[in-house]
Amino acid sequence: MPDQGFKLGSRLRALTAELRSLERDIKGGTAADPSAMHELRRAIDDLRLTAWTATEIHNARPERQATIATFLAAERIRRFAQMIRDFSTDLEHQDLTWESGGIQNLFDSVAALQSRLERLIRLHRATYRNLKDEQR
Repeated sequence: MPDQGFKLGSRLRALTAELRSLERDIKGGTAADPSAMHELRRAIDDLRLTAWTATEIHNARPERQATIATFLAAERIRRFAQMIRDFSTDLEHQDLTWESGGIQNLFDSVAALQSRLERLIRLHRATYRNLKDEQR
């Protein structure tokens, strides 16, 4: 196991150096494909959150880990809600069309998420009603 940690540490250092080099190129005005830049931004954002999460969990005292996990879930919800608002704006301005690709996959994913959220909300409401009935 320690060998894997060393390999990951080496990969992280190499990636950090590559990202710094890439940043210099981008700042230097090197033209890049907008789609590739968007993919890079998303990958870096995802990696940043994952690295931050791993660091927080690693540094947390055992009694705080549940609190941190709850906070991280809330942060994912906040980020996802922002992405939905941005996506809605793109749809309003017709920046996204069927030809953008992935629309059906997105629709199917959102429908599955909506179904799970509806179940969660029904369960919450039923629990809340039961609590109110018990208080009477």
